Parts: sequence; C-alpha cells; structure tokens
Amino acid sequence: MVVTLVYSKHTCFINFNQGDHFVREKRIVVTKKLTEDQVRNVRRRLLSWGRKNYQEYPWRTDTDAWLTFVAELFLQRTKASQVKGVYEEFKNRYPTPVDLLYADPNEVYPLIQKLGLGFRLGLLRDIAVVAVKQNGVLPEDMDELTALKGVGTYTAAAWLSLHRSKRAVLIDSNVFRWLSRMTGNRYNRDPRGVSWVKNLAERLTPQRVFREYNYAVLDFTMSICSPRNPQCRQCPNRTDCSYFTESCSL
Repeated sequence: MVVTLVYSKHTCFINFNQGDHFVREKRIVVTKKLTEDQVRNVRRRLLSWGRKNYQEYPWRTDTDAWLTFVAELFLQRTKASQVKGVYEEFKNRYPTPVDLLYADPNEVYPLIQKLGLGFRLGLLRDIAVVAVKQNGVLPEDMDELTALKGVGTYTAAAWLSLHRSKRAVLIDSNVFRWLSRMTGNRYNRDPRGVSWVKNLAERLTPQRVFREYNYAVLDFTMSICSPRNPQCRQCPNRTDCSYFTESCSL
C-alpha cells in the first residue's frame, strides 16, 4: 500500500491505494506544542541517532575558515554528494582567498558551474576580498556575515555553528518540513517569518553540543525525514510525531 499525506492548514488528506482503488481520506490534524520533557527527549534521541549515522564529508573535518565558508556556499540548495568532488578540487586549486583572486576567472567558472553555481563566482571573489583585507579572517558575527552580499541567515548559521564553534540555530526548508511533520503545523517550504518554527528550533538546539546536534539534523532531514518517502519507521522520534501517527494509523 502506497501512502501519501498532503497537508492544508489543519486538514490532512491521506491518499492510498486499497486494492485496485484509489482512496482519499480527510482527517483533521491536531497540532501540538512540545513540552519541555518532549523537547529534551527529541533532542536526546536525535543526538544518539546522529552519532550512529554521521556522514563523512571533507569539509566536516577541515578547520580552515576560508575553505569551510566556501563549502557552505556550495551547499546552498545543492546535495552534499554533488558538492564533494567540486569542493576537493577547489581546495587543491584555491586553498586561500589570495589564490582565488589571482586565478583566471575563466578557469574557476567551469569548476563551480558543475554545481550550477557559476553565477556565484563574483560572490566568491567578493568574499575573498573581504578575507584578504582582514588578514585572511572572515567575520564571525551573524550580523556582519549576513551583511555580505549573497550570504543568508542559514549559511551564516551553518558556518558559525559547524565550523567556528559558535552556537547558531539552523532553519531551512528541510528543518521546517521536519518540525511541521512532527507538530502537525502547516508547511509551506519557506520558514522565514514563521515564528513557531524559529521558537521550536531554538528550544531544540542545545547550548553546548550544538555542532553535533546540527550535523544530526542535517543528516536526519536528508536520510530519514526526507521530502519524499520519509523513513518514518526508522525515525527515532516517531512516537512524538504527528505525521507518523497519521500515516501509520491506516
């Protein structure tokens, strides 16, 4: 039996095949606000899952500010598996911002265009200029980073929390999808301006092991709570998830 769930406000339309017939069932979704105990449990389970399912990528072990910032720019709306080869080649060719500035743009462009990011060459060069002017150092402040052209809140938060040991909360469409499924709240892909998402993500993100937690969130939302065909029965937090309750009650 193939099951799909479509949410519209607080209504859940459940589509599934029953024999040779297609059935669409309408149910009212009860949204919920997680208690502090539930928040702690969700966080604990996700951290445990993350330790067992940690994905290895070269930028996750690199410590260089320039290279890790480039990696986060490459990862914008691009799968990590696609970024890996390009990142490693970029790292070998342009290990410092000075190397990029001295490089022929016509040689750099084909490399980053492999990710469909050729249009970001100007952005990379602008950031390299900022780094060079500051003796190879990039700003490590959220406001200063997001003031840079082409750097959004998510990219800044990812770089700070994953590579600079500064706590920041990750919120993108993947996190929004996961939290919407778990709570039964409406999902519309764009988390900007959605206060309940911001508040819940803030509550879930630990004060100390935020780096480990954020990597767990990244891996979990891509492999378990994925956009299509989520692996609900493998989810460590299925008992606290509205989506699981609805989809598995057929």
